[in-house]
Amino acid sequence: MKMNRLGLFLAVIGLGLSSCSNFEIPQDEVTQTLTDYGKEHPENVVNIHTRFGDIEITLYKETPLHRANFLRLTNQGYYDDRGFYRSVKGVCIQGGGEQRDQLSYTIPAELRPNLIHKRGTVSMARYSENNPEKRSSSTEFFIVTKGIYYNEEELAKYPPALKDIYLKQGGEIIFDQEYTVFGEVTKGMDIVEKIAKIPLGDFERPTEIVKFSINSK
Repeated sequence: MKMNRLGLFLAVIGLGLSSCSNFEIPQDEVTQTLTDYGKEHPENVVNIHTRFGDIEITLYKETPLHRANFLRLTNQGYYDDRGFYRSVKGVCIQGGGEQRDQLSYTIPAELRPNLIHKRGTVSMARYSENNPEKRSSSTEFFIVTKGIYYNEEELAKYPPALKDIYLKQGGEIIFDQEYTVFGEVTKGMDIVEKIAKIPLGDFERPTEIVKFSINSK
């Protein structure tokens, strides 16, 4: 079950690469480019605008490359007309460039033991194969919707503070240390839930693709 669920996010990235060359970064320049951009842009809050309302995301400073990448694509207009095209019932929703507009560069993993996939966290998807370093997609992200599910025994490996978060807020433990968590919903989780409740067709694809745009604050 663990591998099947992980596969939902690992597989999606390999389906297509983007023609959006204006947003690309040469792979060997990714770390330096994002480091420089992050220094020039210290902001860490973005708003996702949907027809249901706004979702405010606070980006973590502990994952500086992912923060800078998300800000860069936001500020340059990559996310001006995108959609939440995948929903895993009771687990999360996923959005971004989908197949036609994914970018080719990847981001070094920034896995942090204290950043877990509690309900409302935002993580980047990643390639499923030939990716032992767990490098992230540059464009595709998901928001965890899973509620309280685990018990003390299932959370035995977690320190008390993190265990308490899962027991009180919920989340998805099988994503921990597999995907880079780079932010969390600080306002508008009710909007996320509305999107998550849209009926699904085949392959976890919602019957309505909720369009969104993102701007930084």
